[in-house]
Amino acid sequence: MSLCINPECKKIHNTDTTIFCLGCGSELLLDGRYRVVRELGQGGFGITYEIIDLNSRPWVLKVLMDNHPKYVELFKQEVQVLGILDHSGIPKTDLDGYFTYVPEGKEEPLHCLVMEKIEGLNLSQYIKQRGDRPIKAKRALRWLAELSLVLEQVHNKSFFHRDIKPSNIMLRANGCLALIDFGTVREVTQSYLQKMTAGEITGVMTQGYTPMEQMRGKAVLQSDFYALGGTLIYLLTAQNPTNFYEPAEEQLIWRNAVPHILPEFADLIDRMMAFSPRKRPANSRVIFNEVIAIDSSLKVLDENFSAVSQNSRFKTESIPPSRTITKLTNFSPASPPQITSEFIERCRLALAEFIGPMANIICQRTAKQNPQIGEREFCDLLATKISDARHAEQFRQRLLSK
Repeated sequence: MSLCINPECKKIHNTDTTIFCLGCGSELLLDGRYRVVRELGQGGFGITYEIIDLNSRPWVLKVLMDNHPKYVELFKQEVQVLGILDHSGIPKTDLDGYFTYVPEGKEEPLHCLVMEKIEGLNLSQYIKQRGDRPIKAKRALRWLAELSLVLEQVHNKSFFHRDIKPSNIMLRANGCLALIDFGTVREVTQSYLQKMTAGEITGVMTQGYTPMEQMRGKAVLQSDFYALGGTLIYLLTAQNPTNFYEPAEEQLIWRNAVPHILPEFADLIDRMMAFSPRKRPANSRVIFNEVIAIDSSLKVLDENFSAVSQNSRFKTESIPPSRTITKLTNFSPASPPQITSEFIERCRLALAEFIGPMANIICQRTAKQNPQIGEREFCDLLATKISDARHAEQFRQRLLSK
């Protein structure tokens, strides 16, 4: 079965051998390589689908359904953020996974993002399928350690998530967690700080998980810790944290609902949910260190991640046959790259003029996959991503002319 994503199509179901929708005439092979298998859900201003690529591998397609300039900006921002972040607990994007699609009879395009399909359930679904039974404190402590390492990667890149909650954390089939939905991520820049001071930042709110400063449009990195603390209370009690709010004391009184929880663990959660961001842990590493002080066996999570990151630094990305490019071989991972970070940044800025926000992802991955590549070869590989031959040559000349 192949679905049509034209929002006005009256007959979206087609056979998987059809190229154009029988209902509206829109092309079914998106970007020349993806077929939509089924709808996964709707929320906010987008729809998500399960899709397959040319090699029948499953992915998730996120389609923006409202082209308000602000929503398009946030959507493209999510593309860039996912391309920068590199962690097993954060969804990967497919190579060239951002594109626009114009349905038949329409002038305005749909913005599309292809991401890794994470098999499993979000934590809200998981608790419900358990019959609304909470998890044990030992597992919650392990999950906190895991999520603090994921957040460390996000925060170290000067981003913060702003929408951590049970439904935005996936439990994979192998028992590991992944943080999803980076559409509300913000970058901490001087411009952001100035807008925050002026009260020009829109607050992202989910009852029980959003701290007061974020509701006021003044979110900081520690706002993510409040939301993570609320998520832990939900996992430990199977109830929204607001159910434990005591107005007279202006705090959450939840410990009695979790028998046998270690006081040190409960204290850590309470600090994460302190009213003032300054009273919360300073950073994600502080949280992780406090967790391993409670259970030292969880230190292995950090060691495992370090090993995975080192191995993934030089991994080969799978590329659809129609987009195969030459890979360089006979290099030593320990040798320094022949291109500088300054040259990569120049390439990124130039490439973005021709292909848009995916330039950031492509430049980083190309440099990572070919650590001893020279400047000319690097430009040649990047130029293959520009469909117009004349523009591709302009790109080469701009970067290589002395």
